[in-house]
Amino acid sequence: MKRILSALVTGGLAALSLTACATGSTGSAGQEGGTDLKQAQVDTAGPLSGKRVLYVDGVPGNALLDGLAQGLAAELNAAGASMVRVFQLNAQNQIDLAAGSQRINEGIAQHVDAIVTFPLDANAIRPGVAAARKAGIPIFTFQALGGLDVTGKVAFPDEARGAATGKALAESAGGSGTATVLSGIPTDNIEAAVRGAVKGLKAGGLTLVGSPNNQRNLKDDAPEAQRVAQAIFQKHPDLDALVVYNSASAIGAIAAAKQAGLAGKVRIATMAGEDTTIAQVKSGQLALSYDLDGLAYGKAMGGLVQRALTGEKLDNAIVQAPLGRIYTKDNVADYVPWTKRLNYVEIPSTF
Repeated sequence: MKRILSALVTGGLAALSLTACATGSTGSAGQEGGTDLKQAQVDTAGPLSGKRVLYVDGVPGNALLDGLAQGLAAELNAAGASMVRVFQLNAQNQIDLAAGSQRINEGIAQHVDAIVTFPLDANAIRPGVAAARKAGIPIFTFQALGGLDVTGKVAFPDEARGAATGKALAESAGGSGTATVLSGIPTDNIEAAVRGAVKGLKAGGLTLVGSPNNQRNLKDDAPEAQRVAQAIFQKHPDLDALVVYNSASAIGAIAAAKQAGLAGKVRIATMAGEDTTIAQVKSGQLALSYDLDGLAYGKAMGGLVQRALTGEKLDNAIVQAPLGRIYTKDNVADYVPWTKRLNYVEIPSTF
């Protein structure tokens, strides 16, 4: 089974036994803080007035997924469409790969106008995708997965963000010295990002040591990242630069560097940052952090959905999500949290 769990950021998407907030046959509560959020406002005069879009998301409580959902909802609501967000969870509030197709089939039964999904597994969600296509309902995926036949896809610039991070870290290290990459679960997007990081580090003049294939945070958490980073530092005590794939791994690598007496000596960068990693850049614990800007990814998907719902014939159309921005000590003061770039709203779980 081809798993494409998107462990882009801290938390959760890697562990199939993850317990989430709440679930139901058509929806889930608890996203982005729940009752403190304002209700979504739909512009009924927009070109998509009256249209209903179902978003089959992964799990609640993940910063990247929340950003994707908020950007998507903002774009669709502004165009006049209503959107609900449901999750791929079972009755015990745990990730269930089969739930993706189940949620899609529920949307088909409700005669929604379009379905967007964040696949957790290509094979598991394929029956639901095929059912939507058979029903004539446009269906879209975050991530450009070649094995799924859909209306449209938003491709993540994973290799590009990895290359940008690696090159920037090499420049921060002065263009010489040794470097390596702490990788993660072998998903499509992590593999692409790591591949890009290796290219960026080499292009920046650094010499690669170790192998990312043998340096993986397979538990996708800070303690495991710390263990892997400790092994890296023991083997390469003079390491100049380390790229990690997400913020949980950054936390673990920082702790390992302190333990090894390398804090302030080895430069650490993450390819997927959040508010936490920005604080670490400010404190000097991280040399730099790549901001994915999931809101922009969501808005890109909203534009793609609007194209289909306003009459454009699309078949496996691919839209590239925009590149993010690298933050270092020189520009970190300019960083704006995602929740301040866009007013997060309560996305309903039912129409």
